[in-house]
Amino acid sequence: MSFVFLAKQGDKQVFLKIVKPGFIRDNIPFSVLCTEECRLHSSIPTFQTFRGKNGELHQHVPDQLKGDFAELSFFAGQTITLTEAARDGIDEIPEALNDIPGGRNGQLALMEQLGAYIVKVSRASSAVTEDLPKGVVTADPTGFITGRQVAGDDFALSESLTHLRTPEDRKALKHHIQSMLQNLGDSPEARAFYQGLERGDLEVILDCFNQLEKMIEQSLLSDPAPDVPVHNEVKPANVGAVYDAVANRWKITQSFDFDNMGFGTPENGDQTPLEKDLGRTLSFFAFDPLSGEFYADNAKATIKGYLERLAEKMSEAEILRLQNYIRLGIVTSYLWRSSYLAEELQGQSTGIQLARIDPGIHLSQIREFDTWLNSNSFIEMLEVLQNTTLMERHRELEREAQQFRNSPEYYVKREEGRLREYDIRLDAAHDQLNCS
Repeated sequence: MSFVFLAKQGDKQVFLKIVKPGFIRDNIPFSVLCTEECRLHSSIPTFQTFRGKNGELHQHVPDQLKGDFAELSFFAGQTITLTEAARDGIDEIPEALNDIPGGRNGQLALMEQLGAYIVKVSRASSAVTEDLPKGVVTADPTGFITGRQVAGDDFALSESLTHLRTPEDRKALKHHIQSMLQNLGDSPEARAFYQGLERGDLEVILDCFNQLEKMIEQSLLSDPAPDVPVHNEVKPANVGAVYDAVANRWKITQSFDFDNMGFGTPENGDQTPLEKDLGRTLSFFAFDPLSGEFYADNAKATIKGYLERLAEKMSEAEILRLQNYIRLGIVTSYLWRSSYLAEELQGQSTGIQLARIDPGIHLSQIREFDTWLNSNSFIEMLEVLQNTTLMERHRELEREAQQFRNSPEYYVKREEGRLREYDIRLDAAHDQLNCS
């Protein structure tokens, strides 16, 4: 959980971001390195992060504050970053899809841009993971290890109980949840959460989580894929963009919220193939926020933009993993949204009031997605998208770019600060193909 403030000192304006203690905070050093890499060496428009007197891009507030700083005790134990503020404001994208400019065509055009953006962020951030400073944490906030931790924290469960291995585990889970339901208040969000837990939503979510863990692990064993940096929060609300209604084209003008960046390593035990990030993105806006209905057109548009930035076609194994990563993205959203109600559920008071959404919507999304899959082929949808002459021309551009990134010239341009120019030309070449 983080909070962003617009801070002023004289004529200067900056964004002050405060991150609460927890698993995301540990990733802040990694996230700011990725943000700066994108700003300096790609066409991705991130904000500059300012270094403190200690030379670091982030600052950790001591758990105990004394003397003149005691008044700031609210910030104790938290992590703070300071970035430049948008000089002309932020071209903010509405959270609700139906509010996005351009109607349905505008929505789909934005989805394409965000699909490409997933690949661009990962690729630029790979320069950080290739030369990762010692001690920098890259654990995946939306992976299975952290997901199980969040489930335990949200519902006060032991790690063992989250696996639901036996009928006794299921009985224990039901009894445990029933014992806490009385703590939930009378707000509409709390009552909806109450009803969902009473009908067994958590058991369904944990079953899905455990099945996905087994299926994805088995898939990666039989068909390995490289771990790459993943953004984990690519969605309309995390970019600023301007819309050309005549051309039905979007240009991303600001890029932010890298807090949840993750990268799998043997040390952290995570696995972060690129399709995982696409699955997470699709879980955000390929589903109706009220009914849970799966919007295949949204998915197609996002996947199209993503495929345009790949040097090779997606394999059948990658496509099947993508299906499961969409489900994992939904399950993760359930667990994260449950965390906004966790203190209340556990009978703890909190002084922070936030807008809360009933996590139960995510069970509807899973059911709707499975219903769609019963009468449609996800593999066929992907194959249609990637087996076109135009898509092959996009892949040719990316193969040339891949050769460049593996050449000595790449490192020369990076040292000279000229990679951004190269990236802009590559973006323009892809745009030209789509315009023609």
